[in-house]
Amino acid sequence: MQRPSGAAARPSGDVLQKFLSSLKDLHVVASVVRDEAETGDALRGILAKAGARSVVVAGIPKRYLGAVKASLAGTDATFVEDLRGRPTDEAVKVLASADAGVTWAANGVALEGALLEIAYDDSARLASALPIVHVALLESSSILPNLAEALPVVGKAVGDAPPDRRPVVTFISGPSKTGDIEMRLLYGVHGPHTVHALVLDWS
Repeated sequence: MQRPSGAAARPSGDVLQKFLSSLKDLHVVASVVRDEAETGDALRGILAKAGARSVVVAGIPKRYLGAVKASLAGTDATFVEDLRGRPTDEAVKVLASADAGVTWAANGVALEGALLEIAYDDSARLASALPIVHVALLESSSILPNLAEALPVVGKAVGDAPPDRRPVVTFISGPSKTGDIEMRLLYGVHGPHTVHALVLDWS
């Protein structure tokens, strides 16, 4: 997964609030956390409320890894990076049986309420797609106003990638959903039933 951009600037208050509002409209539970302790407490609370006993983790940058690991005490945690080299069917079994997936989002998109995920292997991608509960972490400085500003980020990620390491780009817009024959929108039919976003606004 893509690592933090290193951008120091926070988004304007309007952009952040629009992002949180758009996520809420799409049934994503979003929280802003200010430091390592708040991040660990928030993630621990999400996993406890969901009754998650097994968790898969993918792409968390080193700066935030301590907070994530601290929140995983008492769970059976598997890091996707440790699955590399194992048989594909074995890795998929681990991912599919996990109660929750904790992953990194490269960017947020405020107007559309999307989480931009850029993964460089299938296991990292499946960590957000297969578990019933998905928790995405992202930096507040990564939030973009709209899709028009996100597309150049995607283009750069694809263009900069070597031929043997092409990224899988996904815009995540809430829990899985589908429409039935009566035009009703149903949530949680396949893939994640609940999606949480932790916006890391560390100083």
